[in-house]
Amino acid sequence: MRTVRKVISIFSTVLLVLATVVVAFVFVLRLSGARPQFFGYYTFNVASDSMTPMLKVGDVILVKACEGSEVHKGDVITYHGTAGELAGKDITHKVIEEPVTDTGGTIRIQTQGIKPGAIKDPVFTGEQVIGKYVCTLHVLSFAFNLFKQWYGLLIFLAVIFVLMGIEIYNLAKLSKKAEKIEPLTEEQLKQILKEAEQKKRAEQQAPDADEKAPGDTQAR
Repeated sequence: MRTVRKVISIFSTVLLVLATVVVAFVFVLRLSGARPQFFGYYTFNVASDSMTPMLKVGDVILVKACEGSEVHKGDVITYHGTAGELAGKDITHKVIEEPVTDTGGTIRIQTQGIKPGAIKDPVFTGEQVIGKYVCTLHVLSFAFNLFKQWYGLLIFLAVIFVLMGIEIYNLAKLSKKAEKIEPLTEEQLKQILKEAEQKKRAEQQAPDADEKAPGDTQAR
């Protein structure tokens, strides 16, 4: 029974930490205009359907930072748009042609969404490349889309409060158990030490059968 309670306590603690991290991450992703970056990786939220069915609106994707020189035909990349309707936006599209380096050393890249009927993006330079698409973060995508709803934050807060309540309950039980444990008196401590010393002396004085010398015998 104690083992089950311990497992439940550990599980609730892990859930509390994960829920807090997810809420904080989604909150930053939802409200911050900055690009969240972790150890050379970025996360982006898909805002259009230009990459369906590969990417859906609301998906949270993981992008590994890279240089324009590392981009090749077929890669799905995220870049910072500077022309037309894409100006000022971070775009995730597929590279449809092998990048070309002009006489001045500038890399030119052509991308396009994969949705049927999508038009080509304006050609951009390698300096605008942010990174390559790695994968879709499905758990964060679910959390992000839930958080966009009015009840999403309430659900997250409810989960956190429930898990915190479990932890407070467990701590209260441990505190009550600790209060019931009476400290040893000085006499009890002396008695324990005395018994330990007596046991140690008895072990030291016990004869060792293996060290007995055999009796001498003489032939007559």
